[in-house]
Amino acid sequence: MSFIQRELDKIGQALRAEPQPADYDVLYSAQQALSWASDPNGFASPLKQIRGTQEDSGDCQPCRGQDQS
Repeated sequence: MSFIQRELDKIGQALRAEPQPADYDVLYSAQQALSWASDPNGFASPLKQIRGTQEDSGDCQPCRGQDQS
């Protein structure tokens, strides 16, 4: 298991632990950035994720509170 995958697992556990809204946003952004680093064709780049653009987002899940349409 790579160090990126270990970190993704830790972040996933923290996200499932019902963090505060501000912590959720930071953890989610970190998760997406690491996911993109491990699979740039399957996830949005960190810049696209932060700016909210959806093109080339692959398997990215929308942030909490955002409309999926």
